Amino acid sequence: MNQNQGIWGAETKHFHLLTPDHVMEAAELWGKRLSGRVMALNSLENRVYDVELASSYDFGKGFSPTNIILKFYRPGRWTKEQILEEHRFLTTLTEFEVPVVAPIEFNDETLHLHPETNLWFALFPKVQGRLKDELMKDEIEQAGRLIGRIHNIGSMGSFAHRLALNPHTFIDINREALAQTQPVEHISFQHYLKLLEQLSPMLKPMFSHLTIQRLHGDFHRGNIVWTSAGPMAVDFDDCLSGPVEQDLWLLFPGKDHYSLEDRDRFLSAYKEMTRKDHVNMGLTEALRTMRMVHFNAWIAKRWDDHSFKRVFPQFTSANYWDQELIDLRVQMGLIQDRLGMGLE
Repeated sequence: MNQNQGIWGAETKHFHLLTPDHVMEAAELWGKRLSGRVMALNSLENRVYDVELASSYDFGKGFSPTNIILKFYRPGRWTKEQILEEHRFLTTLTEFEVPVVAPIEFNDETLHLHPETNLWFALFPKVQGRLKDELMKDEIEQAGRLIGRIHNIGSMGSFAHRLALNPHTFIDINREALAQTQPVEHISFQHYLKLLEQLSPMLKPMFSHLTIQRLHGDFHRGNIVWTSAGPMAVDFDDCLSGPVEQDLWLLFPGKDHYSLEDRDRFLSAYKEMTRKDHVNMGLTEALRTMRMVHFNAWIAKRWDDHSFKRVFPQFTSANYWDQELIDLRVQMGLIQDRLGMGLE
């Protein structure tokens, strides 16, 4: 399995040269009349557009009847097989009436190749709703039931091609990517790489016995849209195989009393839906650390993309890696404390 697609260069050429005409050409392949209005949406990873239809179309409750979303996938990141696994997972979830956004199928396919740019793309219904920074008690419970339903269906099958969440893929491979790109010549960066060599064997015993299943992978508040029909989980671009705890800590990552109280309410609703009597939230600091490392590698592998240089100008500064080194040491201390107590 190709767990990660390496560092990209020339293959992203057409990705950066997409025009409104390319977007219209791709959307028109669906066979529906368009109004001609296209708006680029804020997305660093892929190229995403809001496309208006010339007439209304019934996608169901919670969706716009007049607009669709067109997504061009960043070349080099996912293989065709990996994207199709994401689509099949979404389609299965909708078949079980789980509120997610599945791709639109036409010509018997959900994934299509744009002939001129050679980019993979897909069409999706546009969700009508809003994001929430703060959740009320009943909304916390709704979110718990929602991810519980996703996990119930996720446990019924498996991924053969998607990324697996484990110390090898999120620490070892990401360390190799960082070492290859060498974003900065600074002693803190070199110490950071050395610490990652120690981190991986520390984490592997914690993951060796875990049950792995299909997950959303990035279940935070920005990926829950609150619609007239209730909460809807969006953006399965990072769906993967891993322990269920990955989808259970991001919504309430804080360590203060109020965050932990909200997390307990969320987990109670989750357990009621899944009948999972035990989840190991002691994995939180390990999962948090892996996400921190993965984030740095994510930036490094896209550093030739001018948009990443604009959004993360501090990435190649000494101060950035000084702080990253401090944060990594703190996280490793927390993990060591837990292992020292025999609480894997």
